[in-house]
Amino acid sequence: MNIVIDDEVASILGMDAEELKQYLAVALYKYKGIHGALAGKIIDKSEFEFHGILSSFGETVNYDIDDLMDDIKNNDLF
Repeated sequence: MNIVIDDEVASILGMDAEELKQYLAVALYKYKGIHGALAGKIIDKSEFEFHGILSSFGETVNYDIDDLMDDIKNNDLF
């Protein structure tokens, strides 16, 4: 899928194409609950790299007790 954003919109926002893609990835991660790996895919980055970008936006990683329990169950912590 390709999304076209008019250059005028980008100019008004003061963002380039990469910044707009990052903003979209962060918004979808925080507000629609997509996984970090998928958010990273939107911006051609790994999940780990996406978490760094997320931090630069002042946001935190979505990780709750259910995620912890899944990691323990799947031995992903060790």
